[in-house]
Amino acid sequence: MVGKRSGVGAVALMALVVGCGGPKDAGDDALGSTPTPAPQSPSQSSVQSPTPLRPSTVATPGQTPSAVLDKPTIPVPSSSSIAGLSAKVILAKTQAAAKAATSVRMKGAVSDGKERMVLDVRVTKNGGQGSITTSDGGMSVMVIGKTAYLKMSNKFWQSQTKSKAEADAIVGLIAGRWIKTTMSDKDLGNFALFASKAEFFDTLFEPSGAVKKTAPKTVDGVPAIGLGDGDGTLWVDTATARPVSLESGSDKLSFSEYNQVTTPKAPPASQVIDGKALGM
Repeated sequence: MVGKRSGVGAVALMALVVGCGGPKDAGDDALGSTPTPAPQSPSQSSVQSPTPLRPSTVATPGQTPSAVLDKPTIPVPSSSSIAGLSAKVILAKTQAAAKAATSVRMKGAVSDGKERMVLDVRVTKNGGQGSITTSDGGMSVMVIGKTAYLKMSNKFWQSQTKSKAEADAIVGLIAGRWIKTTMSDKDLGNFALFASKAEFFDTLFEPSGAVKKTAPKTVDGVPAIGLGDGDGTLWVDTATARPVSLESGSDKLSFSEYNQVTTPKAPPASQVIDGKALGM
């Protein structure tokens, strides 16, 4: 997914998600913690766990077999629901609602061939932050305006270098600091796109074919109507027209915490190293 010494795979993956329509701990990668933005007063709360495209109900401790076999409740559209509108109109409304949101949390996983990327990012109109994990390792990412800060795990550097000695030298030079770069950087900047609302979230909801409505259902606790284009399904909140979940096969992203995220603050200078010093 992530090309050696480049972010080309990240761009390819982003294209895959656009065409189609939790955070994974770094473990022994030792990423360090990404600052958590202070929440504002929520205008709407939403449950964050995504719903699979073809859900299979599994019994959990305390459930009875009869509870597992119960059919899901199909919400009855209210008088203010958008469920009765045409697919074209609903799509236009959800695209507008996505762009109008001041912030959102995106959480889930997407694939590029055999590779898989897990991301959990919170984005605002002026920046964002979160974590990205691939088979090459994990990283924390922060975006403020056009400036990006990245903190890669040791495993990431080991996967990008020819030898352990070379990886150890890079890790020693960085010394746990954030690498400062720009959104336009041809290598590291591509990873930062996933923490940019304008560059990633606002562009997600372009269909790859004709859009048709599905039957309404509750997704992540939210009454929703589905828009399918043959490649995947976008579930839309019937009350606000905001995207709830984007699903395609085993790939899924959930969207929550609308207008509750604040733009992160840049890390202290003592915790930053310029990417130019690393030849990036």
